[in-house]
Amino acid sequence: MVRFGVITAFETEDASSRGLLEACGRLGETVAVDPADLRVEVSGSRITVSVGRMPADEIDAFLLLRGVGAEGDADFQLEAYRLLERCGALVINGLEPLLAAQDKLRTSALLAEAGVPTPAVAVVQRPAELAPVLERLGQAVAKPQCGSLGDGVELLEPGAAGIRRAEEILGERKVLFLQAWVDHGGRDVRAFVVDGAVEATMERLAPPGEFRTNVSIGGEGREIELAPEVEELAVRAARALGLDWAGVDLAFGPDGPEVIEVNGSPSWKGIGRATGRDMAEAIAAHAARRVSQRGLRRAAHVEGG
Repeated sequence: MVRFGVITAFETEDASSRGLLEACGRLGETVAVDPADLRVEVSGSRITVSVGRMPADEIDAFLLLRGVGAEGDADFQLEAYRLLERCGALVINGLEPLLAAQDKLRTSALLAEAGVPTPAVAVVQRPAELAPVLERLGQAVAKPQCGSLGDGVELLEPGAAGIRRAEEILGERKVLFLQAWVDHGGRDVRAFVVDGAVEATMERLAPPGEFRTNVSIGGEGREIELAPEVEELAVRAARALGLDWAGVDLAFGPDGPEVIEVNGSPSWKGIGRATGRDMAEAIAAHAARRVSQRGLRRAAHVEGG
């Protein structure tokens, strides 16, 4: 029987965490792993990662969902995930892909390198650089370089007022991430990708007077069917970051669909409500396949000597 370890600092509070624990429990044995329970020991050439009293090698697959919480030390927890992978544990999603998705600049760079259409971005640290950058970008969206749920996101208009506001934000954050605005008419799309396939898609409509479409701030989500080439774009975006599962946000502007964000640890409450599909089931099934494939490779290696 497969033993899953669902890593979450919010076992009861987070709906996605509860759903994933339940879905994994239907396919095998499931352990809820609180990041604060991680322990690492180094002795001689041996590195051991444990979850409480349980050695990590007793768990077949770790699903890294909500890996940092209020308890314990975040830097240590991130290093523990790296060491888990270095010691041979199967961690889904892997830490480095998750960190790449968390950092909007790294996301943009990886998408561009992979040839995935994505808006132009600029990141500046000096107020003197704002005017020429905003002139090149035109309307631009100021975002925290690491963040989600639409928090701290503002649309800056060209001209003096936009520059003044950009200077204020830069003064607060010390660095300013700017993404060229895609005029999507208050509508974008969230595609949920698992294992190289789009499992569900929803159209998100911004609430009145708002350009942000996030369901968490009142955006309306409803199921939508995407053209195959747009689905392939979402899959390519997840692949560019190395993510097993991801929420890929696309905006449709005058130049066609562009990937505006990739979330490596998305909530699926909104897309589940819009589509009636449970992403936890798809993720758990994918993790079980990964464990099975790994077992077959190991068996083949043993037989081959």
